Amino acid sequence: MTALIRFQNVTARAFRNLALVELEPAPGLNVISGDNGQGKTSLLEALYFVAVTRSFRAEKLVSLIQDGQEFASVRAKILDGDHTREQRAVLGHKQRSVLLDGKKPERLVSYATRTPVVVFHPGDVELVNESAAARRKLLDRVALYMDPYSSDARLRYTRALRERKMALDLRGPQARELSAFEQVMAEHGARFARARRDAAERLLTALTPAFQRMAQPGLELHAKYRPGGALDVAEFAAELGARRVRDARQRAASFGPQRDEIQLVVDGRSARHHASQGQQRILTLALKVAELECVREARRAHPVLLLDDVSSELDPARTGAVYDFLRETQSQVFVTTTRPELFPTPGASTLERADWSLVSGALKAL
Repeated sequence: MTALIRFQNVTARAFRNLALVELEPAPGLNVISGDNGQGKTSLLEALYFVAVTRSFRAEKLVSLIQDGQEFASVRAKILDGDHTREQRAVLGHKQRSVLLDGKKPERLVSYATRTPVVVFHPGDVELVNESAAARRKLLDRVALYMDPYSSDARLRYTRALRERKMALDLRGPQARELSAFEQVMAEHGARFARARRDAAERLLTALTPAFQRMAQPGLELHAKYRPGGALDVAEFAAELGARRVRDARQRAASFGPQRDEIQLVVDGRSARHHASQGQQRILTLALKVAELECVREARRAHPVLLLDDVSSELDPARTGAVYDFLRETQSQVFVTTTRPELFPTPGASTLERADWSLVSGALKAL
C-alpha cells in the first residue's frame, strides 16, 4: 500500500523574507499567487527545508535566514498514512538542528527521507542544458530513497578523492600514501557506483513515459546512463593506480562516479545543445516526474510535489498536459504562479484545493 503524505500545517519564522507565515494547506492542490519577488518561492523553499534540511536553490544555507535575525525555523505537522508527526528544522549562522516529534534523530538521513518532497523550479532546466553535475545530483536524490546508506559511501569516497588529489598535487604519482587513499576510494566508490547505477535504471525507466505524455506527439527521447567508475573493488583500485600520471597532469581524477553521466538525446540530437527552450523545459519536467515516481516506489508513499512557476515558457498544449498530470496525481501539490486563472479546477471542493496570495512575505487565504 502506498501512503499519502500531507502537510497539515506549517509555521515558518524569519525564513528569507517570510517574517512569520502560518499555513494550513489543502490535502490536494494549493495555488500560491502573487507578483514576482513577494516570497512565493521562499514559501516552497521553507516546505522543502523542513522536510529534507536543505535548500533547492541555495548552496549556503545561511542565506535562508532573514536579514538581521539570528535563526530561521520551520515547523510542520505532517500526515503520513495513518500517522501524524511533527518535524522542526532550525538554522543558525553556524549550525543546523532538527527535531522529529520533539526528539533529535539518530541520523540526519533518517530525518531527511521521512517526508519525501520533489520540487521543480526554473533553475532545474540545468538538468538538461548544463553539465553532468546537475544530473548526478538528481541520481543521488533518487539513490537516497532507494539506498539511504549510499550517502555514507558517497561522503567517504569524496573525502578520499580530495586526499588523493592533494597527494598527487604535492608529491606526484610516486607518493607513498596514494595506495591507501585509492583503496578507500575503490571500496566506497564501488558501493556508491552501485547505488548510482540502480538509481539510473529506475529513473530512465520512468522517464520515457513521462516525456511521451508531456512532449509534442512524435518527439523521440533517448536517454542513456554512462558510468564513470566500476562496481568491482579490485577493478576500481587498479584503474586508479594506472591513471596516476594522467590524473596528476590533469589535476583531476579521470575515473570514478564523479564522471557519471546521463546522456539525453531528442530526435537524434543532443538535448543540451540543440533542443529548444520549450523542449528543454518539458524534458526537465519529465525528469522531475520520473524522480517523483522513483521516490514513490522506493518510499512507498506519494511525495509532496512543489512546482515553482511551472507555466512559464510552455505553450498551451504542453501546459495542458502538465495540468492533466496535476489533476490525476495523488500527491499533495503546491504551485506558485503570477496567474492563478491558469489553474482551473471546476467543481473542486475546499478539501481538494486552497488558494493563497502572498504579498511582501505576508500570506492570505483567498
